[in-house]
Amino acid sequence: MTTTTIKDFIKNYDESEVYYDEAFQRRVVWRDPALGKFIMSVTKGWGALGTIVVADVKICHKHSLELRDYNSVKYFEDVLAKGFRYISLDGQNRSKKLIEFLENEISISGEFPDADGLEHKIVNKFFKDLPQRLQDRIGDASLNVQIAPPCLRSELPHLFEALNSGEPLNSHEKRNSKASPIAAWVRRTSKELSVGLARVVSEQDTKRMLDDELVAKMAMVLMQNDRANKNGSWNLGSDDIDRFYDRGITYENIDDPACPYSVDKTEKVLKMWEACMVAQKYYNCSGSRTIASKQAWAILYVCEWIYDNHYYIEPSSYASFFRKIKELDDKLATDSQSEYAAKCTAASEEGSDPDKISKGTYYFAWLSLPHQSKYRDKRAGKLVEKVNKDPAEYSLRMSASSAAK
Repeated sequence: MTTTTIKDFIKNYDESEVYYDEAFQRRVVWRDPALGKFIMSVTKGWGALGTIVVADVKICHKHSLELRDYNSVKYFEDVLAKGFRYISLDGQNRSKKLIEFLENEISISGEFPDADGLEHKIVNKFFKDLPQRLQDRIGDASLNVQIAPPCLRSELPHLFEALNSGEPLNSHEKRNSKASPIAAWVRRTSKELSVGLARVVSEQDTKRMLDDELVAKMAMVLMQNDRANKNGSWNLGSDDIDRFYDRGITYENIDDPACPYSVDKTEKVLKMWEACMVAQKYYNCSGSRTIASKQAWAILYVCEWIYDNHYYIEPSSYASFFRKIKELDDKLATDSQSEYAAKCTAASEEGSDPDKISKGTYYFAWLSLPHQSKYRDKRAGKLVEKVNKDPAEYSLRMSASSAAK
């Protein structure tokens, strides 16, 4: 373990030296108040009580060569080729926010002692604007940096998880580190769809990778490659998503012809889905407000039908398409609730037990069950049945090649 000053830490462990691998890193979740508390702790000499952990890339590369683990060798060679000396394993929030602060990209607030022990009340100031002696106190404060033991690429996620056991990783943060090509595809696709996803997944949930999890779930619905079900439909529970990821463990690249993930259709449908999320005017997605999850799923089901049946949505019609599907969905739910209530009333009048009438046969009950393929397929079937009767009513146009047939 090395004890270093903050000013030396900035020189030796900045983002040109340390690689943050998205495959086994959480996202940066610290907000500015957390930075202020951290700076307060280092000015009081408490920074050295915590440890930032990194792996030395050259040491790990040598270790991989000795063990003849050539997947690891290639991984560490790629990291070295990018110019990095270390791989971050623990302390990403502290490291990145500290660097941003000392480079005057973010400000702090709070009460901090300077190098002479004098207290300063700081309100929303950048490092360059702090009193000189407070700058000195922060720059000379100590941090601990620990170099991890030599390890293989496959061991890095487990080491990361062990280091973060005090604040458990959620299911998708663990899943993200799996050595499956679908993990990298989901991360890339989530970035490409980030504007639309931000309309559906809250900022706080996005910090915990639940936007990536939603991409994975939508991909599962669109790929339908679950060997456990004859029709290939996936349920969307946590164990099911794990199985979906595990199917690709033995494949290095998603473009491998034998790889179980066919992403061409999925990518096109998801782009159509995102265009609807971005263009819609029904929901006001300001602040923490987002599009209702049930509505986002309804749009996905219809977008898949549009793709499969060679229709398309005029770019100027995405907003009206969204609204019409929302109105259709609401009507199907309301009508089914009325039908269910009428049957319950009739059963009571006949002396039968209305509780014996199953809600599972009614559309309104399917809205909250996208994770169960049985009910998801029923809802999708009912939606597209209505759309298919008059595609033009929903702003749909048939592609020229299909219309000519």
